Amino acid sequence: MPIPQPCRMDKKTDNIRLALIGCGGIAQTHLEAISKVPRIELSLIYDPNVKASESASAKYHCRQAKTEEETWADQTVQAVLICAPPKFHYSLMRKALESAKHVLCEKPFTITVEEAEEIKRLSARKKKLVMMASKFRFVQDVIEARKLVQSGVIGDVVLSEVIFCSVVDMSARWNSDSEVAGGGVLIDNGSHAVDVIRYLVGPIKSVYAQAGKKTQPLRVEDTARLHFETEGKIIGMVDLSWSLYKHTANYVNIFGTLGTIEVGWQQSQVWDAKQKSSKIFGSGYKKLDAFVNQMEHFADCIQGKTPPILGVDDAIESVRVIDAAYTSIREKKWLEVQR
Repeated sequence: MPIPQPCRMDKKTDNIRLALIGCGGIAQTHLEAISKVPRIELSLIYDPNVKASESASAKYHCRQAKTEEETWADQTVQAVLICAPPKFHYSLMRKALESAKHVLCEKPFTITVEEAEEIKRLSARKKKLVMMASKFRFVQDVIEARKLVQSGVIGDVVLSEVIFCSVVDMSARWNSDSEVAGGGVLIDNGSHAVDVIRYLVGPIKSVYAQAGKKTQPLRVEDTARLHFETEGKIIGMVDLSWSLYKHTANYVNIFGTLGTIEVGWQQSQVWDAKQKSSKIFGSGYKKLDAFVNQMEHFADCIQGKTPPILGVDDAIESVRVIDAAYTSIREKKWLEVQR
């Protein structure tokens, strides 16, 4: 059947034709971001929930695929954005790579380490880019925080922490179904936290994780704490919850011998221990801006303009750390992250 024109009118030969699979909540922000990146042409959308894909394709004026197979068969589609639930990530990435398409896949990358490693091997064979969507790497304040760490302005980094805690009713959401999500808040929000740690203070060497007291009627953990040590001997922890607030303005704190970097939801600052004063360096978390930056970077990587700042190896490391954390909960002990 003939391929309908993509949703943009400003077509160029170097534009990238993209397909979206999955039209749930996170896909809505991705769609808005795509609409702000002119060189990305949204060619088609597929979701087994026909009403969801129908609504999204109408809003963004692009083709609604009737079946998943239409996506793989369309040879004009160069890349696929996967926003389906985690249990489908591995199979969808395999199909995308086998049909010679680049991949941007929402977190968690895969549910098992074996699946992640197989995707890496297939990506290499097919010579196609695979990236995990990790929005915090594209938040300007986080980028600036990394530069400050590397500049030595807070001296030697000794401690670090990440806090992703809020109250959300998860009783009717797939994220709390372990068969679909692979676990609870640890794999869900923890995948972001682990990648932020690795980006800011280096690879994680070992972990000790705990599941907190449940306050929601879920079969998975709704609160968790992850202690970690990096290969550079930095120690710290991650607090994760769907069931409580931690009254703090910051979601990342990095403590050094000369000061502290505080990355906040509304603003970010660096505290000078000698001067006993703070300097603001960022204006807070801007979700849509991060998604736009991520999509621009994905396009740059496809077009060979830059190497990925979050490649398939980074995605695998995220899966490895979370896998070790769940094993730590079961065995109640510190564990090395196996590589």
